[in-house]
Amino acid sequence: MLSALILSGGQGSRMGSDKGLVMLGDAPLVRHVADVLMNIADEVLVSVGKGRRETYYDALGPEFVIVEDRTEGVGPLEGLMQGLNAAKGEYLLVSPCDTPFIRRKMCLAIVAAAKSRDGAVPQTGKRHLEPLHGAYRRITCAKAFESALASGKRAVTQAYADLDIAYIDEGTLRAIDADLLSFWNINSPDELERAKAQLAHLR
Repeated sequence: MLSALILSGGQGSRMGSDKGLVMLGDAPLVRHVADVLMNIADEVLVSVGKGRRETYYDALGPEFVIVEDRTEGVGPLEGLMQGLNAAKGEYLLVSPCDTPFIRRKMCLAIVAAAKSRDGAVPQTGKRHLEPLHGAYRRITCAKAFESALASGKRAVTQAYADLDIAYIDEGTLRAIDADLLSFWNINSPDELERAKAQLAHLR
């Protein structure tokens, strides 16, 4: 069984509102990501900030498992932990809520690279990792991430030292998605306008 998690706990300060619920075309950003993951995973969870469960439930409906952060201000590692604890699959595929152009083939490649490992993470350039686009073995990674949080660490990558992680090189990524649109985060009103133009072009 494969689970998927959409990380939607950020405040979206540059966007001026809850980023996952910002509209792109006829759907919120989080829905664009959800539509892709629903065609891959057996279950899709959405991690949201504390007190935001009902808001996202109203926007997405009952087919998603919505989990809230326990602690505010910790960052994506907190949301990832909540997703790992609530998921049922052996592996958890992760994607941020603000990447509406994520490709199904990219998701499948990340999951395939994680098999028999503790996880897999895309790597662009020589050093830049995309930990929020990874696939993680639920049991081993939950322990490692919990330990990282307990020791005051906040970056997902700080937990990798204790894990067997496969890194997917940029050449492999571009063979799937030449412009790496799968990793394009919509962070500001200007980028949202560019995303609208991109969406119109794709249609």
